[in-house]
Amino acid sequence: MLAAAGCRDSAKGARQSPPASGATAQVTLTPVVLGSADRTVEVIGTIYGEVDVSIAAEVPGRVVEIAADLGDPVEHGAFLARIDPTDYELAVEERRASLTASLAKIGLSEVPDSDVDLSALPLVARAIAQEGNAKARLERAKKLYERTPPLLSAQDYSDIQTQYDVSRTVVESERLTARSLIADARVQASALRQAEQRLADTRVVAPGERPLRYRVASREVSIGEVVAEGRTLFRLVASDSVKFRGSVPERYAREVKEGASAAIIVDGFETSFKANLTRISPAVDIKTRSFPIEIEAKNADGLLKPGSFARARVLLRTQENVRFVPRTAVVQFAGVQRLFSVTDGKVREHRVTLGEPKGDLIEVIDLPEDVLSVVDQVPRGLGAGSRVEVSSPASTG
Repeated sequence: MLAAAGCRDSAKGARQSPPASGATAQVTLTPVVLGSADRTVEVIGTIYGEVDVSIAAEVPGRVVEIAADLGDPVEHGAFLARIDPTDYELAVEERRASLTASLAKIGLSEVPDSDVDLSALPLVARAIAQEGNAKARLERAKKLYERTPPLLSAQDYSDIQTQYDVSRTVVESERLTARSLIADARVQASALRQAEQRLADTRVVAPGERPLRYRVASREVSIGEVVAEGRTLFRLVASDSVKFRGSVPERYAREVKEGASAAIIVDGFETSFKANLTRISPAVDIKTRSFPIEIEAKNADGLLKPGSFARARVLLRTQENVRFVPRTAVVQFAGVQRLFSVTDGKVREHRVTLGEPKGDLIEVIDLPEDVLSVVDQVPRGLGAGSRVEVSSPASTG
């Protein structure tokens, strides 16, 4: 027992020399401290960027310019690469000429709105004018024909009436023609817009829907390479904010809450990164008996790399009246942790389980309630039943 009590972690610092044979050891007591302790669950998972997007070619062609490479910072909407626009420029000119020709047929310089007044169109207006002239002639002929005796023959009157009927038909025909020409012009305008869009698509840019800062995670194309539509050109990652995704055992389902504080732990960093739990899956995976969660953390300095393996510690609750002692009061040997207290000048030994650390203190579990202070900086050779003298004013329990 004495030998076991004398073995401890070298990190504990220098110990007092063992007492001479028959001498009484001098010990210092330190009080057991009450405090609060965070109860957490640790999750293993992977870090992802806020946005991880692959940029693909929207039109086929030969790549003639590249403006971004691996690791480059890229703002939203920034220019990345260009596909040869020559064929697409020619297509735009062809569509524009077709549209101009269609509009010329109806006497317009631009495509009219959907509620266009057909009567104002030149070809319809001309037919309406001819109809008005035919109607006036018919009215004059009718007066001459209805006189007694008639001043106009029945044949002449019938010819004039027929001309008026024809003019009315021409008006309706011209209206139908105008509608057809307008529809054709709209089709040509749509084709022009499509050609212009394909021309614009030769300029490859970063997504611009949200104001994000990206970095180029990979470049998949070179100048001179001919690419097909849909071919991936770049992979961009926005990582000013990152997401950790992992799974929590189902036994913690009642305690895990959205908005809970969390910490992301990555190998190679001495400190953890503050985060918050933002999403919880409503279902448990029947294979793993766990449920996915998502934790978000700010990453303006870019230390957290998307794709990294990481651990996350999620706060479940805070427990009060937890007992703590200085780390220097704990003696460890062969995986067993011990504390020593003093009662009536004799040493008592207590095997304990260690809990959460808190600065220079550490939580102790299973320490008897009547122990209010423990031996600090335990001298070598100290064991249960040893006679000691207390050199501190702390009470013995």
